[in-house]
Amino acid sequence: MKKYGETVRRIREQKGYTLQQLSSGILSVSFLSKFERGESDISLGHITHLLEKLSITFEEFFYLHDGVGLEQLDYFFDKAKEAYVNRDLKQLRELREIALDQWKTHGLETFRYNLFMLDVYESIIDDRMIQPQNDTLDFLYAYLFDVEVWGYYELSLYNSTMYLMPHEMVMKLSQIVFEKRVRYGDFKKFDKVVISILMNTLTYMLAGPNLYREQYKVFLGYLESLRIPEDDLYTRNSLLQIKGNYEIKMGDREKGIEMVKKAISIYTELGSKELAATAENYLHIVLGEIK
Repeated sequence: MKKYGETVRRIREQKGYTLQQLSSGILSVSFLSKFERGESDISLGHITHLLEKLSITFEEFFYLHDGVGLEQLDYFFDKAKEAYVNRDLKQLRELREIALDQWKTHGLETFRYNLFMLDVYESIIDDRMIQPQNDTLDFLYAYLFDVEVWGYYELSLYNSTMYLMPHEMVMKLSQIVFEKRVRYGDFKKFDKVVISILMNTLTYMLAGPNLYREQYKVFLGYLESLRIPEDDLYTRNSLLQIKGNYEIKMGDREKGIEMVKKAISIYTELGSKELAATAENYLHIVLGEIK
């Protein structure tokens, strides 16, 4: 099994496990380390327990091992997020065709979740309410709650589907994500998705008729305690827009409108016309709700 050690290491790192955390109760740290480096074999029983802890089936493991499975998942999330940010329905639908073909070919639940995520993105851009089948939502909830440790995949999946969940569940899960972020260490990829989850949580709180004032302040504090990279202009500008809409809902229309208009002007100056139009439309919705 020497050739499988590298794949186990890559999955472990993507899931956010340390050698100590993954090996605990299964085998020694040094034994796992040697296996990952290709210097030692391990028994089928050991690898079975490792995959169970990683929430990976043998079918999924062999798919990820063959070719560039992990790179494909990263590429998929990057392209899906890019299409969503750019409001590119054509690209989203092309990705959906790819995910549907993978689901039909491999039958792995991963691709079922990917399809669901793309449907959510498309429904948000189309400004329509998605109507998922009950068994699909139940399946998603069961998966997220059954996985012992969320890795990059689980974080990204939750981040893209939280708008379908009840407010109480979103606030609970997002708080857990923030509290457990330290386990991801210095993985910048994890930091980025945690920041995105907190941003979307704040947006979700402002989207409904009820204003979760205290919870908003708590999650804004969480977000501001993290280091948003200076060159992440999209996140910084989106946060300005969120804060502006919050001020409007709190009653300070003049200050809030000024903040949102500034965010819109930055989008426009950077040539992000779709983002500017979306921000403008949402501003009208917020102002329409506040009489």
